Amino acid sequence: MDLSLTRRRLMQAGGAGTALLLSACKKSPAAVTLTVGDQKGGLQSLLELSGQLSNIPYTLKWAQFAAAAPLFEALNAKAIDAGIGGDAPFVFFLATKPTAQAIASLNYITISPNEAGILVRANSGFHSIQDLVGKRVAAVRGSTGHYVTLAALKQAGLPLDAVKFVFLSPSDSLPTLVSGNVDGWGTWEPYMSLGELHYGLRALPLQASQLHGVGFLVATNEAINTKQAALQDFLTRLNNARNWAAANKAQYAAGFAKDTSLPLDVAQRYVEEGNYHVEPIDPQSIADLQSIADLYREAQIFTKPVDFSSGFNRELLRQS
Repeated sequence: MDLSLTRRRLMQAGGAGTALLLSACKKSPAAVTLTVGDQKGGLQSLLELSGQLSNIPYTLKWAQFAAAAPLFEALNAKAIDAGIGGDAPFVFFLATKPTAQAIASLNYITISPNEAGILVRANSGFHSIQDLVGKRVAAVRGSTGHYVTLAALKQAGLPLDAVKFVFLSPSDSLPTLVSGNVDGWGTWEPYMSLGELHYGLRALPLQASQLHGVGFLVATNEAINTKQAALQDFLTRLNNARNWAAANKAQYAAGFAKDTSLPLDVAQRYVEEGNYHVEPIDPQSIADLQSIADLYREAQIFTKPVDFSSGFNRELLRQS
C-alpha cells in the first residue's frame, strides 16, 4: 500500500487561507488571559517565528508538555484554557468525559511515512511487526505511537496484546530503545526523524491506512463561553502562521532547530512533512476518531463506547 495517504479534500489553501470566525464574545479580549498548552517546538515556536505574537490584544501564556496526553490531563484539570493534540490522544481524552471540546481541526495535506511509526535498532533482527511479537515496545499511553502500534498489529492479523507495552515518555523511550532495554518504540515526528538520522534507529515498514493525519485544537467549555474573542484571534494567528510556514520552509526549519535544539536535518524533514491547515470540525474528522476509538475498545483499553456527542463545538467556527 502506498505510504503517502492523501488527506480528504482540503479547504481553500494558500495565501488566502481558511477564514475563521467566532460567535459573539462574552468578555473583552483585553480583560482575558488565555493559557495555551503546547509541546516543545510547537505552536509557540511557529507563531513566534512567523511574527504572529506581536500586538496581541489579551494576555497569552504558554504551558509546555512532553506529549499530548499530559496536555489533555491539564485541560481536564482546567490548568490551561486550550491546547493541541493528535487524533489518537484526543480519543483517549474524550473517554474521560471531559469538560472541553475540539474547536478546530488541523488537517494534513498528506500522511508521510515518517509522521508516526515504530522504531527499532537498525542492527536488530526486527524487520516487521510480526518480529516484535512477545517483545517490549515503548510508547506514551494513549499517544499516536500507542495507537499506531495497535493499528500495525491489527493490520497484520495479530492479537492486539501480542507486544508488551512499556509506557514511557519520549525522552525516556529514546535512550531505553538505544540501550536495548526495549525492542521497539511507537512514536511520531520529530522523534521519528531524530531516531533514524542520529541514533541508529530505523522504522518498520507499515501500512498507513489507519493514520488519519489530523490534530485538534481543544478548549475548555469555560474558555469557549468566556474567551471566545481571544480564541478567535489565536486561531486566526495560527492559520496565518501555517501559511507563512508553507511559504518559508527553510526559515521555519532553521528556527525550529534552534528552538528545540534538534539537528537541522531533523528539523528540515519535520518541516517538509508537517504541512497542515486550520479547518472547522467536519464529519470526516469525527468518523476518523470513531475508528480509533473502536480499535482501543477492541484492545480492551476502553470498556465502554466513547461518547463523541459532547466532544466537538462545530458552531464556534463558521466558514465565511
